[in-house]
Amino acid sequence: MGSLSRSGCALAIGLIALTTSTAALAALTSHRAAYRLKLDSSHRMSGLAGVSGGLVIEWQRSCDGWLSHQRLGFIAATEGGGDFSHDVRFSSWEASDGSQMRYTVRSYDGDQLREEYMGNATIEAPDGSGVASFTKPDDRTVDLPPGTVFPADHFNRLLSEADRGSSFISHEVFDGWGYDALTQVTSVIGEQRPYRPSNDDELSSKSEAEAWPVSMAYYSLATQSDIPEFEAKFMLTDEGVLQELLLDYGDFRLKATLAEFERLDEPAC
Repeated sequence: MGSLSRSGCALAIGLIALTTSTAALAALTSHRAAYRLKLDSSHRMSGLAGVSGGLVIEWQRSCDGWLSHQRLGFIAATEGGGDFSHDVRFSSWEASDGSQMRYTVRSYDGDQLREEYMGNATIEAPDGSGVASFTKPDDRTVDLPPGTVFPADHFNRLLSEADRGSSFISHEVFDGWGYDALTQVTSVIGEQRPYRPSNDDELSSKSEAEAWPVSMAYYSLATQSDIPEFEAKFMLTDEGVLQELLLDYGDFRLKATLAEFERLDEPAC
């Protein structure tokens, strides 16, 4: 795994895109969650002295889908005395049935815009194939192969399969970050168990929830490597809130601790 892979930097895109399922008892609530990031000191390969930053995830149900605004940013100090920063921001709307997505992805180096991708994607064919139409950085269309899913639909399936007792799922996920933004995402799901947030109920919608331990790996379809570009582990509550989040970039790992939680109003449709 390489440091700051596209999949890892786009964590908020691929990882935190949950939605509800009428067939499942577990269901995402509209919410805003803020996490503090710090270096995982048990992983000493990085050459980093420390990391300071945060991850913010906002999910708001709309009458026809989900709106998402997410940001991952940090400053890392190296043991050699230098530092570097990373800042990626993602906004999207995705239809409830997983057939359409509008997306904007921006990556910054300090105050300077480094990358920007904008467009919309659709999946309409019976075999699950579709097309992504980019408007930035230039006009371009990219074919999406059969079986492609968008992030919210992918996590909808994850939450539903976890609720049914499944232990493994794998899908090809298109997240909009680049013309080759198609990743094989595999998830291993542990048995559900009662879970009490370490910060008590002020940082969650319930003082004790049901949660599944989840391990998720992102594989590049462009390189066909059998080594994941990025991995994440977390506790997934039955309301779609992430706890005990560990982000593994290969060269270094970050711990994300829930610091603020706010339930958002549901729409009156």
